[in-house]
Amino acid sequence: MMQKISVLHPRDTAYFDEDTLTGLSRDLGPSVAENILCRALEDIALRFVQIRTDYTSGNHQALRKSVHAVIPIAAQIGLPGLSQIGRDVLICVDQADPVALAATLCRFLRWGETAMSCADMGLDLSL
Repeated sequence: MMQKISVLHPRDTAYFDEDTLTGLSRDLGPSVAENILCRALEDIALRFVQIRTDYTSGNHQALRKSVHAVIPIAAQIGLPGLSQIGRDVLICVDQADPVALAATLCRFLRWGETAMSCADMGLDLSL
């Protein structure tokens, strides 16, 4: 018996929350806000490397810890979508659902990497 295979076409659009970025710039000054944004994106990039390692090694406890660490960083720099998807990943880890975890983790990484690459290129990702 042949089974039908579903093909997913992701349509997520990564964005930075304009109000959060404006607040950082207003409260800290543009130069400091930009520095914080760059450092936070570098931190997220490093954590993504660890997240991939944790996932491929099957270390779900470390994976949970690594993803959990990204959530407040993403929220601080105006990536609410990344924070929400990170919380979804934690739910999948806690429920020990390998299929949902794989799909949600891919979405998390894709969303974050899109935001980081657009920020690197200087594109405006605000709403």
